[in-house]
Amino acid sequence: MLENRIKAFVVDYLIMCSIGVLTFAISDNPFIGLMILYTITMNKDFLNGKSIGKRLFGIQVQNLPDKKASEWKCSLRNLLFIIPIDFLFTFFSPTCRIGDRLAGTKIGINMEYNLKTVSAELKKYRLNKNLIFGLIFAIANSYALLWLYGEILTK
Repeated sequence: MLENRIKAFVVDYLIMCSIGVLTFAISDNPFIGLMILYTITMNKDFLNGKSIGKRLFGIQVQNLPDKKASEWKCSLRNLLFIIPIDFLFTFFSPTCRIGDRLAGTKIGINMEYNLKTVSAELKKYRLNKNLIFGLIFAIANSYALLWLYGEILTK
């Protein structure tokens, strides 16, 4: 399980880096670019608890009773400021990192959804309050972090 989590992490963050490069190449405003990138990063698991990396390696974000986690919980577990610490914590607890403890989630095995099922999943998907709350949460967090970094860097 730990090996698959690490592989999924690497795939997801290579994708996020690529999106970041494209966002900053297109946008002249780094603030807008960071808000877009941060929002995507926090909500990468919204579709059935699986990001692209998780789909490739058969794992899923789940609520503790082994059911797919809501979009809101997937967003909460991906708070960016804890990711470096969280990555190290994963080695000691392969199924439950700090973000998982915060959101009441874990990583479980699920082979039902993969890259081939994304199109069908998106056709069935309906906008809901958990996704909207997750997006608002990510935007508010990105704004707060950018403000905090700005305060630190200007002193």
